[in-house]
Amino acid sequence: MDEITIAIQAAQEAGALALRRFRQPQEIRHKGPADPVTQADQEAEELIVHTIQRVFPYHEFLGEEGHEAPADAEHLWVIDPIDGTRNYAHGVPFFCTSIALARYGQPVLGVIYDPTLKETFHAEAGKGAFLNGQPIHVSRKTELEDAILSLSLVPARQVVNAHVALPMLVRLQPLVESVRIMGSAALHLAYTACGRFDVGFQDTVHAWDVLAGVLLVQEAGGIVTDLMGQPVSTSAHDCIVANNVSFHDAVLRAAREVAAGRKS
Repeated sequence: MDEITIAIQAAQEAGALALRRFRQPQEIRHKGPADPVTQADQEAEELIVHTIQRVFPYHEFLGEEGHEAPADAEHLWVIDPIDGTRNYAHGVPFFCTSIALARYGQPVLGVIYDPTLKETFHAEAGKGAFLNGQPIHVSRKTELEDAILSLSLVPARQVVNAHVALPMLVRLQPLVESVRIMGSAALHLAYTACGRFDVGFQDTVHAWDVLAGVLLVQEAGGIVTDLMGQPVSTSAHDCIVANNVSFHDAVLRAAREVAAGRKS
């Protein structure tokens, strides 16, 4: 079984587990301030690891719920068993399972599975991006005023770049058609990859939040960088997503100006 096939299988099985437990009584604890984790998060991560390890026993894992490995490992599976845990814990049906495989820090495949809608997004480096087996492409809009912006605003107690996130919303909202803040960085990226969203800004992210989605957007014809315009890797903490170079340049410029203004 090849890597993309096992990744899709693991994502779908973990997503099915999460969906079975959705809106059911289960233990919810907090790893830190405003950072919940459910019993389903932990069980889904273990399911993913065991599913992949059966086929690739020498690969390593970096997961939100406790698996740790060097970010530059030769074969590193980067997993978020339930991205959108706050939504999930509160009964909001906007969450997903995200799995990426990185080689020496760079993503080579990504899978995002939305069990609620049974949508499987997948991409492999150099092979395009797909939704339920059909090719997808980022939005082809050219005017920022027609764009839908997806924005990530995590709780203030967790925000590393609080000087950027909220001012970015204030700066960009008048320039775009609409803003969506929906609570799952991975699904924001998947929606950008298939053209449902046109521009995205994520703040204070970890690799497991975004790495699969980064590859999806890139393979769907889009561009993703951090605030400095550098590629996103397994050491990610911030990223900006746009569907084309013109949108990306505009959003990147706004982010830099906001950051510079808050620091001065």
